[in-house]
Amino acid sequence: MNRLRILWSAIILMVALMISGTTSLMAAPFSGRTTFADPRFAAVWTRTDGEAVRGGRTWYWGPGPWFDYGEFYRQSPNSARTVQYFDKARMEINNPAEGIVTNGLLVKELISGRMQLGDDPYDVSYREGSDVPVAGNPRAANTIAPGYRDFAGIATIDNGYRDPSRLNQRVNTVISRSGNLSVRDDLAKPETTIVQYNSVTGHNIPKVFWDFMNQRGRVMENGRIVTAPIVDWLFAMGYPITDPYWTRAVVGDTERDVLVQLFERRVLTYTPDNPAGYQVEMGNVGQHYFQWRYPHLGTPWAAPDPVTPLIYASNIDTGSYWELYRANFNGGGQRLTFNNGETVAFSWRRSWDPAQQYLIVDSRRNSPTYRQIYALNAIAADAGERAPGAGVLRISYSNNDGAFPPPDNDYSTTPGSEYNAMVSPDGNLMVFVSERTGAPQLYLRRLNIPLRGFAQQITSYDPACTVETPTWSPDGRSLFWVTNCEGNFEIYRADVRYYYIDTLYAGVEPVNIRNLTNNAANDRFARVSPDGKLVAFGSDRDGNWEIYVMNADGSNVRRLTNHPATDDGPTWSPDSNRLAFASDRDGDFEIYILNVSDGVITQQVTQNAAQDRWPLWAQ
Repeated sequence: MNRLRILWSAIILMVALMISGTTSLMAAPFSGRTTFADPRFAAVWTRTDGEAVRGGRTWYWGPGPWFDYGEFYRQSPNSARTVQYFDKARMEINNPAEGIVTNGLLVKELISGRMQLGDDPYDVSYREGSDVPVAGNPRAANTIAPGYRDFAGIATIDNGYRDPSRLNQRVNTVISRSGNLSVRDDLAKPETTIVQYNSVTGHNIPKVFWDFMNQRGRVMENGRIVTAPIVDWLFAMGYPITDPYWTRAVVGDTERDVLVQLFERRVLTYTPDNPAGYQVEMGNVGQHYFQWRYPHLGTPWAAPDPVTPLIYASNIDTGSYWELYRANFNGGGQRLTFNNGETVAFSWRRSWDPAQQYLIVDSRRNSPTYRQIYALNAIAADAGERAPGAGVLRISYSNNDGAFPPPDNDYSTTPGSEYNAMVSPDGNLMVFVSERTGAPQLYLRRLNIPLRGFAQQITSYDPACTVETPTWSPDGRSLFWVTNCEGNFEIYRADVRYYYIDTLYAGVEPVNIRNLTNNAANDRFARVSPDGKLVAFGSDRDGNWEIYVMNADGSNVRRLTNHPATDDGPTWSPDSNRLAFASDRDGDFEIYILNVSDGVITQQVTQNAAQDRWPLWAQ
């Protein structure tokens, strides 16, 4: 490792220049996403929403978590804080040493479009305010309800806006989707009488919401069920940042009148038509914020987990170069690519919205000499590139073929290959190998669809070194890759320190780099399991190439295959219990599946006279 120098000296300058909207970092969204990311989150949720205390009352957080993540926050370790999303809100731990669970100011961000990056109130990035409806169905089925940004003119968002006290008055003001206000006296119901005026932010609270905010009931405290205030409303909701307003919203299949009030952290809704006990509810702010911050990830609270079929490369139809196939598990596969240029798949950009799921490949389709990176949409269908809606997005432009990208992209005028592109778990970042400076190096870039932005070189090896097959940990906090600088291949791991991330650029530094294998043999093709516990790899340490696994810290190495043939290129199943790999044990390379627990081969996926290699499953 004495030849490795980490390049990040230009980051500070780049940070000063970046002013566009930030996006999130690091996630474990596809493995154990419905379990609590931290026991302190579980304790907060259990206090109000656990089965032992909730009974028939409305949710304060939601039925359970559905997405945990390490989002950029400047004061957290490596600028990544642990967060977990629920229907109604997001929990977060900014400083693990303190262990304090907080509840983000999501509503302020949704209204203003200013996403907070750190403790400094001016440490923000900018994007459009959210048009997600504050109440009712999603926008596609709810065109009439106002979105969060429609409240910008009547909300206290660091602008000094205040409403006058309206104590003892009833709420009869309606806000439309465009933000226009009107009056309907028929809505001035007794329960909407203003009973509190918050002098901190200058907003009125009606009786129906004040009663809910101060409601007592069964809660879990220190392992015992007691009767107490159900929530500390200032912790759970923050201060009110608007007055209450009536809206029209489509709820289910019915258009209804809904009273809404926006607080710093939550939204309260009152729907008179709802059953008793559910007339006042916490709005689905967690869902709303997630749609705004991660528009490419779909709706994990409502959709099944993404399907990532087993893909492999084969020359069965070409005789010479690789095309991609989808395994059908009965001895063959369905051809997916028809581009007359070598194509190998390396990772998925997964999404709970199938239309936004991409297969990331490197291919020679634009050049017989240089490999370039592409994102293939809707390609996993049986018809592949010939399927309706299938598309090919070119990401890499390092071969100087004249097909230059838009002006804000980076490209090289020195021809070279780019390959082994691995997408971060949240789909926002991509680490890849590039030869744009001559020697292969690791680069990192934002992955925008459509593509925009800049790539950052994150390693600087001597030209004699080889760098290959980067892979993310499922929580996005670590990178693994393979190098050969001293005559053999070794597997390395590094933590990722973030300095900045926005819509065009990510500034990172690999830190705490360590050699996980550190022996005289060759160890290659490292892949981290979806649950983050194990690393699968190929090694010739016992005389020929076999499949091994080790713990993510390099300990407890286990050999899974034992055959005189070559076994290599492992890839994990979605449940982390199986591996697909390539082996030439029948005379040519075929794809096999084995159990990780005992190394037993359970299936031969392909069986032909061609070469079937480089499987990709859940990564």
